[in-house]
Amino acid sequence: MVLCFVALIVFGVLGIFSAKYRVLAKEALDCVARTATLRPCQTGFDTRLKGQVVVGVLKVSPGLARVLNKNFQLLSVAFTLLFFASLAYSAFSVYNYVAFGNCNGPDSSAFCVFDAVLGANADASQLKPIAPGVGPTLGNGSAALLEVGCFSCPYTKKTQPALKEFLASHPEVRLEFRVLPIPSHENSDWAAKAAFCADEQNAFWPMHDALFDAQPNHDRENLVALADGLGLDVSAFNACLDSPRVQQRLDADVSAGKAAGIYGTPTFFFGNVTLVGPQSVAAFQDALAGKTPENGATGGACPPPEGVLS
Repeated sequence: MVLCFVALIVFGVLGIFSAKYRVLAKEALDCVARTATLRPCQTGFDTRLKGQVVVGVLKVSPGLARVLNKNFQLLSVAFTLLFFASLAYSAFSVYNYVAFGNCNGPDSSAFCVFDAVLGANADASQLKPIAPGVGPTLGNGSAALLEVGCFSCPYTKKTQPALKEFLASHPEVRLEFRVLPIPSHENSDWAAKAAFCADEQNAFWPMHDALFDAQPNHDRENLVALADGLGLDVSAFNACLDSPRVQQRLDADVSAGKAAGIYGTPTFFFGNVTLVGPQSVAAFQDALAGKTPENGATGGACPPPEGVLS
């Protein structure tokens, strides 16, 4: 049955592109169905397929053909297990990409094939700028750098050291932060609300840093603990988390992200330059000078809420 199952997978895929393989896929399916119900394959498909494979190998290496003939069933079982392991790993990678923006996991900066495949369709130049003047600001410079980020996104966190270094050496730049929570990141909405509630007590930026440091532990208990650690009025903070006004503030930022067409966090709007993904100090300096990198992206980015990508 294992041999027929392997053949079903292989010929099923090949049958998408060629009609001659569809006949073989159908025969393999019949073999699998009969074997699964404890009946022999009437067409001898499994025996015929084994013979064809061994004969093909025999033309290249008689020794390998003998080993293959002797252990064909065992090798087919191993192939099937590898297939399912590969399928499971692929599914896990897809989950990681949806949840964390990287197929290797939330804290990985390794190459992810989905970046190469999906990134080709992402173009920062197509985004519509978000007007500054709404979110919390850091600094008093005349040049506005607007960041759209998610406190639960590892890529937003990853860009913070370079961003802080850039801001420290460029007092002419002021930073404005707008939130765009990623629904697949657990408690991302609560983290955004915590930042807004801290802002009501003039502590947005300390909470901003604390949330990234605490990532990904953003459940309500931990958020209250962060507020307490920052010396905030915990009772007022708790009441704020449940208030309609903070939900309205969050909705306004999400709506702005949708209108801009943001396809990942972090996204930066700096004059006429738009950047997506973690950036280097040099990239921010180039943006300040009006230089736009190709596609505006360096590395990965956390995927947006459903319906944001246009």
